[in-house]
Amino acid sequence: MDPLSELLSSVRARAASWVCLDARAPWGVALRGRPSTFCIHHVVSGAAWLSTESDGHALALTTGDVVVVPHGGAHSLRDRADTPVVALEELPGVRARGDARVWHLTLGGVGTETRVTSALVELEDPFSVPIVSSLPPVFRLAGAGAGQTSLVEQLRLLAREIESRPFGSDLVLARMADVLFVHVLRAYVETLGNEPSHSCRSLELVSALRDPGVATALGLMSRRPEHPWTVASLAEQVGLSRSAFAARFTSLVGEPPLGFLTRMRMQKATTLLREGATLALTSQLTGYASEASFSHAFRQWSGMAPGAYRRQQHARQGNPGAEPGARPRADGVQDPPARRAARA
Repeated sequence: MDPLSELLSSVRARAASWVCLDARAPWGVALRGRPSTFCIHHVVSGAAWLSTESDGHALALTTGDVVVVPHGGAHSLRDRADTPVVALEELPGVRARGDARVWHLTLGGVGTETRVTSALVELEDPFSVPIVSSLPPVFRLAGAGAGQTSLVEQLRLLAREIESRPFGSDLVLARMADVLFVHVLRAYVETLGNEPSHSCRSLELVSALRDPGVATALGLMSRRPEHPWTVASLAEQVGLSRSAFAARFTSLVGEPPLGFLTRMRMQKATTLLREGATLALTSQLTGYASEASFSHAFRQWSGMAPGAYRRQQHARQGNPGAEPGARPRADGVQDPPARRAARA
């Protein structure tokens, strides 16, 4: 696979909601915070404002724009920056149909019409991939590149599926969640350097993807984190000397090769533990020779023992025993008491 495919291959859509919005001014709808949710909005026609709750930033959108809120932050869409909003869950059509996954909503007054197609894709372990975790809180895709064109074509197909709901549309929509996610990342990579909102971290990672040797190494470690990789063996795979490879990798990725490998292993471990895997199996599938060596590495990385992390995750799913007052990190690991005390 190509480097971007390698890095994104471990990310899957757990669930998705789809909204086709027909609105006339004045109108406004608010979306609450949705952890691990990748929100994609396409302005099919008309104009809109997107505002983020965290910093109050307002972004003007026009026909053809695609705007992405990649980390599930609370935000709103409206005809003007000062128009009052109604929570999506409070709209009559949503309340009436309960937990349906596909919505065709009409709201607002009698003014200018705007149509927006939205995909709210809940991802499994979105922070397991560096380029995903490095995305800015909100970004717009408004160019005319190949990636942007392909994304808009997919969004138009999505709108047709929502509107007509032909036989098999449930399956099509479920499969489109993964496809849309990849199209967004591909279009985003194309725009890097053209938008001031893009982070330096994102630029570093895309630069790494464009370097054949580093990109190959990233793909190898992402696909096979359990393999006993060394700097020397990775350098051999990409045809560079050990020192040249280590220097180039660290410069482009922002961390040494084995630091990246440890992060891939630990993020895979969190998924396995959350799904109920034993310590023995988790150790084996993440490349550690023993449960003890894995437990030591996991504790150093997360600040808590793997068994405690697994109990914490089970508690979040409705079981007792969660650590009181623990605060979840972006990767799902709670900050332990010692770390919270140190911060205080």
